[in-house]
Amino acid sequence: MLQMEDTRTRREEYSEATKRALLDAATSLFASRGFRETSLDEVAERCRVTKGAVYHHFSSKQALFEAVLDELSLATCDAILRAAAAHESAWDAAMAGMDTFLDACLDPTYLRLCFQEGPAALGFENWWEKGESHEIALIRGMLDGLKAQGLVEVEDIDTLTQLFFGCMTAAALSMARAPDPRAVRDGVREVATRLVWGLRPRS
Repeated sequence: MLQMEDTRTRREEYSEATKRALLDAATSLFASRGFRETSLDEVAERCRVTKGAVYHHFSSKQALFEAVLDELSLATCDAILRAAAAHESAWDAAMAGMDTFLDACLDPTYLRLCFQEGPAALGFENWWEKGESHEIALIRGMLDGLKAQGLVEVEDIDTLTQLFFGCMTAAALSMARAPDPRAVRDGVREVATRLVWGLRPRS
C-alpha cells in the first residue's frame, strides 16, 4: 500500500511540475510572439513533452492562455492587497494599491499579455468580464475603506467602483500603446488621485 501511495505521489508531483513548466513556457512564448503566432507544438517542444501532455492539462490554446492570464492577474491582485494592507490609513492604502497596479503595468510581460493579447485572444467582452472578476472586489474594498474613514462622500459606491475599474483598465490599455508607458503611468496617477480627492466631504 505504501509503495502505491509513493507511486501516486510521484505521479502527482510530475504532473504538477509538467503543468508548471507548460505555464512558464507559454508565458514566455505568448509574451515574445503573441497569442496568434504561438502554437501548442512550440509550447510542448519548449518543455520537451508531447502535445498530448499539453492537452492533458489544457483543452486548447485559448485555455492555456486563460490560465496564464489568470496567474498574472491574480499575482498582481495579491501584490495590491499586500501593498494596501501595509497602511492603516485608507487613503494611503488606496494610493499604494493604485501605485502597485500601475507599476505592474510597466512590466512588459504583464502589459502585453493582459492588455494587448488578452482582448484579441478572448474577445473583448470575455476579457472585460475576466478583469472584473479579478479586480472589482479589490477596488470596491478600497473605496469602502475610504468611505468608512470619512475620506470620500459618495452614495452610489457601485457606480464609482465601475468607474475606477474602467479608468484603470483604460490607463493600462493606453500604456500598452504608448511609446513611453512610464509617462502615461505618472499622468494617470496624478489625474486619478485628483479624482478621488475631489470626492472628499465638503466642510
